[in-house]
Amino acid sequence: MKLIICEKPSLALNVARALGQFQKKDGYFSTDKYIVSFAFGHLFELKSVNDYLGGKKRWQDVSLPFIPEKFEFRLKKDDGIQKQFKILQKIIKENAITEIVNCGDADREGQIIIDIIINSLKTNLKVTRLWLPEQTEETIRKELQKLSPNEKYINLAAEGYARTYLDWILGINLTRHISLKKGTLLRVGRVMIPVVKFIYDRDLEIKNFKPEKYLQLISETEGIKLEVKEKFKLKDAAKAEEIRNSLNSSKALVSDLKKEKVKKYPKKLFSLSKLQSELSKSHKINFQNSMKVIQSLYEKGYITYPRTNTEYLSVNEIPKIESIIKNYPEINLKVKKIKSIFDDSKVESHSAIIITNKRPKKDELKALEKTVYETILNRFIANFLDEETVISKTTLEIKVNEELFTLKGETVENEGFLKYEPQKITDNLPKLNIGDTFKVDFNVISKETQAPSKITESSLSSFLKNPFKTEKTTEEEEYKAILEGVEIGTEATRTGIIEKCVKEKYLSQKGQNFSIEPLGEDLIKTLDILQINLYKDRTVEFSKLLKKIYRGETTLESLVSLTKEELDITISKKVKIDRINTKGYEKEIIGVCPKCGKNIYQGKTKTEKTTYYCEAYKDGCKFTLWEDSKHYDNKIKITKTKAKSLLNKSGKAVFKLKNKSGKEYEGYLKIKLNGDYINFELDGFPKDKKK
Repeated sequence: MKLIICEKPSLALNVARALGQFQKKDGYFSTDKYIVSFAFGHLFELKSVNDYLGGKKRWQDVSLPFIPEKFEFRLKKDDGIQKQFKILQKIIKENAITEIVNCGDADREGQIIIDIIINSLKTNLKVTRLWLPEQTEETIRKELQKLSPNEKYINLAAEGYARTYLDWILGINLTRHISLKKGTLLRVGRVMIPVVKFIYDRDLEIKNFKPEKYLQLISETEGIKLEVKEKFKLKDAAKAEEIRNSLNSSKALVSDLKKEKVKKYPKKLFSLSKLQSELSKSHKINFQNSMKVIQSLYEKGYITYPRTNTEYLSVNEIPKIESIIKNYPEINLKVKKIKSIFDDSKVESHSAIIITNKRPKKDELKALEKTVYETILNRFIANFLDEETVISKTTLEIKVNEELFTLKGETVENEGFLKYEPQKITDNLPKLNIGDTFKVDFNVISKETQAPSKITESSLSSFLKNPFKTEKTTEEEEYKAILEGVEIGTEATRTGIIEKCVKEKYLSQKGQNFSIEPLGEDLIKTLDILQINLYKDRTVEFSKLLKKIYRGETTLESLVSLTKEELDITISKKVKIDRINTKGYEKEIIGVCPKCGKNIYQGKTKTEKTTYYCEAYKDGCKFTLWEDSKHYDNKIKITKTKAKSLLNKSGKAVFKLKNKSGKEYEGYLKIKLNGDYINFELDGFPKDKKK
């Protein structure tokens, strides 16, 4: 019997469904030949500094850099996680298991999540790998018939461990070093720092921007707008006036008229970052929400593995595309065996995101899921539609004296893929012919230069994908950079890192735009004073080293050794720094403590659980409100907004509750103190909403 360990319960359920005839047990699914169990993502985490030291130590009492001789993992201190690991141990002990199948997500993170679990189970059983490019039942059954030895992915695992160790070393040591120097907690990380720096630099550029006025000659007559390209400085106003008079003394002459029909080609298939950028720009779906929906569509089997950095498919996927196309007989689709779609040299481990053979039924998807799915579907159709898209381009050349003006317009001749991915095609050209003339009336218009725009989700994503990309970077150079590891973070981690920067109050986000916060400004200034370079150039060097480990060109031990040497140099520098001034970013007051009347702030425990605590905790006040709380058998989530309501004058907030028969209702809860314990009691119902 084989034990398949999946990264998540949802994947385990999909595998069990693909196998068929399964029984659902506590923590696993069982068939006649397989037991399918699961993790909850990471069951294990790297040990903390205190674990290695054998007791709790103050930060200032620990010598930096701290790097353990051997990295060790520990089972997370979570009841559900510990129960699930015991279930896995019990499965192996009580069943005739002959083989364990690693079914982590198809990336370096998924590889080591299950590898660590298998190592901790301490068995000598054969281990194989189930690599799933998508989660349809057909694909799961197919891939189960061609399991690979887990050793085949040893380099991928080495890269995963290297990334985990590297981020622990840099995060732990630099966070402690900077925080101790500055006198307040400043969390940092290998990917966080370049993100904050990029937005800091742009906001500084905007802040220091000084608009400059200039003059431009513009004529608008008979609905025809002509602009002289040259921009004149204010001191050259006389020259601009002279040219104006000269132009206005003549008529405009249509010197040339060209019309041509050209084929228009669709945009390439989606990588994750390109898909998220498209959803952000076209549908105003932020990266955090789009990532959740994209992952959900993948887990439901509707799209292929999403954490990919390429916009191409592998040649061996042609039969799969032919199969998908058969699902859409109502659309004129055809496999196009062309390099702009199929190119093995531009696929590292996962192909572009496309739809799968599993076609959702009508009204099966929620509104947001439907928007995301249709965006992927329409891009797929655009690339494989067997219809030409033809645009008629018109170019008018107009002369006024010796000044040449070019006007362009477009019209759609044959719609083609534009039916599925509409684009703005405009033709506002006047109806003129060669030799036609018309009057002009140029005026000197005063304008001023515009400040750089704010960093958006799309521009930040593009920067992280290749921080050295310019307008001159060719596609070949871009894909060569991807294979070399020229990136900050990965397609899988960037959204989470950006969220963390906002959570730490280094950045704020309004709509699609990011802004630096005072704490973020102070972080960058502190890094500069302490001469710590983890900006884009150094972070990319680390990313390149991770790729070298994947290719077997260097070792994990070499990376750890190099990192230690750099930290030794950084931490040994004798640099004086002012302690932090927190006036610019004082903590937000959530409310007033019902026990002692002092301020309540939002905080995090070591296990990243949200609490609302009293500032007088050092003086003995034990008031703490937990985000995850209970009212009798009802689990309630106390968000910041609800915490403010509970702690303000009204002292109550509305929650969704269930009565004894399981029926849901809404009711107001208020805090009821019972010594050091905090309980809640019902205090009425919202208008027209009664139990």
